[in-house]
Amino acid sequence: MIKKLGIPKEVKQDEGRVALIPEHITQFTGLADIFVETQAGVGSGFTDEDYKQAGAKIVSSAEELYGTAQIICKVKEPQSEEFELLNSDHVLFGYLHLASNLSLTKILLEKKLTGIATEMIMSGKEYPLLIPMSKIAGNLAIQKGMQFLEYSSKGKGLLLSSLSGEKNSKVTVIGCGEVGRSSIHKSIQIGASVTAIDINEDILNELKNQYGENITTLVSGSESATNAIRSADLVVGAVLLPGRKPPIVITEEDISSMEKGSVIVDVAIDQGGCVEGVKPNTHSEPFEIRSGVIVSAIANLPGAVPKTSSIELSTNLQKYVDYLLVENWFDEYKNNESLRPSLQIHNGLLLSEEVADSLSLTLSKLV
Repeated sequence: MIKKLGIPKEVKQDEGRVALIPEHITQFTGLADIFVETQAGVGSGFTDEDYKQAGAKIVSSAEELYGTAQIICKVKEPQSEEFELLNSDHVLFGYLHLASNLSLTKILLEKKLTGIATEMIMSGKEYPLLIPMSKIAGNLAIQKGMQFLEYSSKGKGLLLSSLSGEKNSKVTVIGCGEVGRSSIHKSIQIGASVTAIDINEDILNELKNQYGENITTLVSGSESATNAIRSADLVVGAVLLPGRKPPIVITEEDISSMEKGSVIVDVAIDQGGCVEGVKPNTHSEPFEIRSGVIVSAIANLPGAVPKTSSIELSTNLQKYVDYLLVENWFDEYKNNESLRPSLQIHNGLLLSEEVADSLSLTLSKLV
């Protein structure tokens, strides 16, 4: 039986990404009927006509899209206006980040749909759909941080770039996964004085071997690490525990100890954030000021560059959509070691141990 795959227009504030670009839906011809909500790709530079030429049918509303398609292929988690459109026949496929969202988790359980969190799909020990967005977010953390340091943003009016060969600016990155490494690389390219903090000494040694005297590495929790946070011009919080809420690594005391006009960018906000008391921001209202320090936690940071992000996302996503189009797709996800962690909700059952632990909910098991 031919499946019906739907690509809705994202409705999260300031979100212009689209899950699949026209170039990548042509491979599904004959395997699925593709429905795309009108204007779904416009934020990323793709028109309705582009999707038509690729073989998709354009539908005029979200109601029609959700009412027609079985597989809903999204970028971000459903927003409140989409809740009533979801039903038990849907397979919801996108970045869900449920560990920080109890209300959404309960709604998806009540809907009895199948929820697949693409950020938890694995390949070996890596997360192939998290990595491209993480690299983009790591670069944007520095790009945004530079902007927020400007006087017009109430920053300290400091340029991160080194103009005279002297490294007059300090960047501290906490968490050295994909986000952190991208932030570190961009900061070093700019010419900032960079400190990397992590709990894994092997990772810190790798960074030291890679960047030499251009980087200082410190173990998380040490007095030196605390000092590096408090003396920094820009701090990037890039802590990741896949599928779980991250620990708090920047405290209220740290914030109040920083120089006024300094900047913190919390890239872990999708999973709940790693800054004490942090609240999600938007691209339109990108930060709040706490104790004179600019704290930014934009929940869809890669959405700032939707064209780049959509191309990267779609390139990596397409092969996992293939798994959903076969007759026994559920067994494939349930029994495949790489896909199983992403199968988080099904028929009212919570199947993710990480989400259950983070939200203090009861974990279910498939019979």
